[in-house]
Amino acid sequence: MEFLKQFLIFSSLNDEEFKQIEEIAIKRRYQPRMFVFMEGEEREAVFFIKSGLVKAYKIDEDGNEQVISLLQSGDMFPHVGFFDGSPYPATAEAVQETELIVIRVDDFNELLMTYPEMTIKVMKIMGKKILDLQERIQGFISKDVQHRLTHALRKLAAEHGVQKGTGVYINLPITNQDFANMVGTSRETINRTLNEMKKKKLLTADRSGILIHDADWLNSCN
Repeated sequence: MEFLKQFLIFSSLNDEEFKQIEEIAIKRRYQPRMFVFMEGEEREAVFFIKSGLVKAYKIDEDGNEQVISLLQSGDMFPHVGFFDGSPYPATAEAVQETELIVIRVDDFNELLMTYPEMTIKVMKIMGKKILDLQERIQGFISKDVQHRLTHALRKLAAEHGVQKGTGVYINLPITNQDFANMVGTSRETINRTLNEMKKKKLLTADRSGILIHDADWLNSCN
């Protein structure tokens, strides 16, 4: 109950109503590289991340992975298709050992009908995700790889970063291939771009995360 209270969509419910949610919610654990669901599968449930990290991505016509988002504790997913019964719009895969709270679609839809204020909050979340995707598409069209990578770093820092001195640390085990899949380029191009940033002492990176040395620099990039 205490964990679910942090989610915006449940913020207006009282303890008695939360107990009803507890009765329909279950826990699932996933090891790294296990699929939560795959694109095109029948929509089974709505997921809330208690701990761990989940990668949502699509596969393009050439078989390339296009990362849509990295989701961590406190996130819910999927973000679209609540009202049309469509299949899962992307594949979700655990990056780390992950624990999820799961509510079946039928039960979740019943919650939305019972508590209209939840529906409004879900629509706000969906609207924000659509705006984020529109911004990424515009970046793909109008920006070079360095700009797209910087934008990805800024978004990750805003969503997953912690302040560290004058910089910000992105505490995610993200690979260069993941970056390539996020910004629509090759791993080799990402390698070169990140190495240039390291030479300029803009950032350092290891297997556990990325340290942006100057948060002001990152926030000033357009």
